[in-house]
Amino acid sequence: MENSSFFERNKAYIFTLLGLGLVGFVFVKFMMIMDWEYLFKYTIHVILGGNLDGVFTPPDSTYKAMVNQAFGPNYKAIAPEIIRASNERQLFIWWVFVAEIAIFCVMYAISGRKEAIVKNPNDQIEVFSLFHRAVIWLNVFIVITLVITGFNITWSLRSEGGYIPFILRGTHEITGLIWFPIWLLMSIIAFKDIKLLLKNSLINKIILPGKYKPMKRIIFLVFVMMGAGLLLSGFLIWFLHPDAYTHAQFIQFKRALLYVHFGSSVLIMFFLMDFVYSVLVAVKGNLKGLITGKYPKEYLEQLAPDVLADIQNKKGKMA
Repeated sequence: MENSSFFERNKAYIFTLLGLGLVGFVFVKFMMIMDWEYLFKYTIHVILGGNLDGVFTPPDSTYKAMVNQAFGPNYKAIAPEIIRASNERQLFIWWVFVAEIAIFCVMYAISGRKEAIVKNPNDQIEVFSLFHRAVIWLNVFIVITLVITGFNITWSLRSEGGYIPFILRGTHEITGLIWFPIWLLMSIIAFKDIKLLLKNSLINKIILPGKYKPMKRIIFLVFVMMGAGLLLSGFLIWFLHPDAYTHAQFIQFKRALLYVHFGSSVLIMFFLMDFVYSVLVAVKGNLKGLITGKYPKEYLEQLAPDVLADIQNKKGKMA
């Protein structure tokens, strides 16, 4: 009984870890050509204060020193995997979206769409303040911009350069810088679990009402962690623009950062698509509430009782 109860409470975490573990195993075992031993040693080397150039031991010949200066040390460790991943993203990324949309279609066919029975639509309760809505919608528009302009970089071999791809790439970089404070604000207001640790009026005003169900908590954690990975790696890639003086010193570091950026973008997009489906497609009426900030009380009673209870609890304490 206890095992069943534990599984029911944590099955979202268990299935997510199993799914990511299975996909990760298939990629690492059968598709990736990364030298994982070198990458692990390089990461430890950098963390412990080593040089970013990736040279663990000084070259013992002029030729090796020349190769290090031209291509960075151990070129075959990371660079071929970056090339493989970049080329395959251009060819197969559409099929990833097709597969995920197909899964959503099956889920919709099986579970349908939740809809509240509202008899008194004028009895409205504010769920999202103007500040909440501003942060949410800024985050939405910025992420959409980053996805579109990021695809321009992903398909750079197909676009073959030119003025429009150049502008889109610049837009991606500038939008990424703008996203940092919005991502930070979104991470703060969506940190619902902090209400279990800290209870004061400021937290109640800033943090979104309600409690996380396991899958929504996973999406939040992925958004925070992968968003941090995207922002940090993207900023460093942009800041360490190679020239005649910095190419050899940073090229290996930038290769590792590129892979962090690739991986973070894939994971965050997958889970954000799941979030969009669960919020806007699987449940009717959510979009209007995100625009106005208000929902009928009956809607909250039937579909989001935790949100209603949280709001009523806040009002009770204020009274």
